[in-house]
Amino acid sequence: MPWFVDVANFLVTGSVLCELSSNQWKKLKQDILDYYWDDPYLFKICNDGVVRMCVLEEEEMCILDVCHSSPYVGHHGGVKTASKVLSCGFYWPTLYKDASDLVKRCDECQRAGGISKKEEMPLTTILEVDILMCGASTSWDLL
Repeated sequence: MPWFVDVANFLVTGSVLCELSSNQWKKLKQDILDYYWDDPYLFKICNDGVVRMCVLEEEEMCILDVCHSSPYVGHHGGVKTASKVLSCGFYWPTLYKDASDLVKRCDECQRAGGISKKEEMPLTTILEVDILMCGASTSWDLL
């Protein structure tokens, strides 16, 4: 059963499959305001106002793996990987936790590690000079 079965059933049929306590019923009624059913998909209107598709558990790890192990810009941390998933238009409630767990299990990320203070390059300022402000006389000064 998908994690969103109660929400989807209520939006489609107006009822839920199992008995809910009063607190669960109140939470469900509050949560339903953020969801939209467009057959056969359920969408969530997130806090940033973007509508994202709700994903089944079987698809979650595949989506995370693609967003994390991208050959051109990949192997970022958990928050950045979750942000990439959200920018692709997907949603599930445990997204940030799952992304963090994936990064912890990623062999390539664990071998790379972070950059230590010893390995950082020192920052140097770049002096910008405007040619016309150097004080040299130009043909315009002679006029």
